[in-house]
Amino acid sequence: MSGLSNARVIVAGAGAFGSAIALRLVQSGARMTLVDPDLGLGRSASAVAAGMLAPALESVLDPETNVPFAMLRAARELWPAFEARIGRDIGLSRAGAAFVDLPGLEPRVEALRSKLKALGAEIAPPPASLDGLNAVFTPEDWRLSPAEALPALLGAFRAAGGTAVRGALAAVEPGAAVLADGGRLVADRVLLATGAAGLGLAPELSRLAPIKGQIVSYPDFTPPAGAPTLRCQGGYAAGGEDGLFVGATMEAGQNDLMADPATVERLHALAGRLYPAVRDLEPIPAVGVRATSPDGRPMVGPSAAPGVLLAVGARRNGWLLAPLVAEITAAYLADTDLGPWAEILAPARFADA
Repeated sequence: MSGLSNARVIVAGAGAFGSAIALRLVQSGARMTLVDPDLGLGRSASAVAAGMLAPALESVLDPETNVPFAMLRAARELWPAFEARIGRDIGLSRAGAAFVDLPGLEPRVEALRSKLKALGAEIAPPPASLDGLNAVFTPEDWRLSPAEALPALLGAFRAAGGTAVRGALAAVEPGAAVLADGGRLVADRVLLATGAAGLGLAPELSRLAPIKGQIVSYPDFTPPAGAPTLRCQGGYAAGGEDGLFVGATMEAGQNDLMADPATVERLHALAGRLYPAVRDLEPIPAVGVRATSPDGRPMVGPSAAPGVLLAVGARRNGWLLAPLVAEITAAYLADTDLGPWAEILAPARFADA
């Protein structure tokens, strides 16, 4: 496909990837339809997230993500301009993040400091709020509010002329997408951003594995203004005006949406250690199911299925990577320069596996 003007594109999945791609394409002149069975209901894995844009600490704390630090940093750098595309406040914070050693747990700060230095990540003195704690602080890691960002993306998409449909994609046929209720949508291309769902719509989706994530939130507690995200052994605490979010589990192979009381209790105890003021508050649990590819990197680009593109398998970094994935997808559809990162995300890397 050469150029995006008037191209008819269906995006299935309205999480971070799908919503960002849909907005990027509709603002470039494509005739867009966004389809999701939970559209606007806040049930996606992207909704059940703390919204961390954390290239530095994600690189050293979750090596299975297997995405170069330079790529994660480049994705984060796209967020201010992408927020301008959205045109609404999404709670974007540049307050940074700190890993802290909690009493009674094995110290990790110095080892992480060395790893961050080896990456070339910026390290700065911890803010005064962390006085008395053994901590390593990086301003590289930002955050946004999923509760604000998802509705803002959808609103901007509709304002730009996009059509949003609550429904499930059942099949892709030449020139059309077929919905579960039998409806048909004319399409030049179909983009699958279905996360852990959508099995059978493209052969590459069989390579994805689910990861269950549990998180607790405290909507009535606001961390101090400018407080960094706090990370430690056992989890993190991140928040802003949208409340405090503490998580999260990574339960490989699990795809149920049931909160585990023991996990909720553990996360609540962790929240109380990091922010004692929440000890007497009731934690609100939430569960999401992410998807990961065999090598931990997303699959972004053409599928072996004719007329289908993929943007799936974000693992832990869907929000961080969303603007970059949107740019790569737009380049594929417009037949322009794909940039330096498209090759390592191409679904074709699994063709002979």
